[in-house]
Amino acid sequence: MNIEDWRKRIDELNDELIALLNKRATYATEIGKLKKQLGLPVFDATREQAVLEKVSSLTKGPLTPESIKNIFQVIMQETRKVEE
Repeated sequence: MNIEDWRKRIDELNDELIALLNKRATYATEIGKLKKQLGLPVFDATREQAVLEKVSSLTKGPLTPESIKNIFQVIMQETRKVEE
């Protein structure tokens, strides 16, 4: 395969990632509604830490656990915005 073939594959994955991220954000919106009804804060440090530990343990490379953790920290930070 040449560079354009690889780039096409990456573009296809980007499309899938965007769809999944938006699906995740939709779920977070619903969680945000429930939290408001229950008077709970949007940020849950215990839950966030548990998610980070889990996702960082799932990587088989080439991304390191620390890289996965960093990516998910940003995902959760941005997702919290739609929960509010």
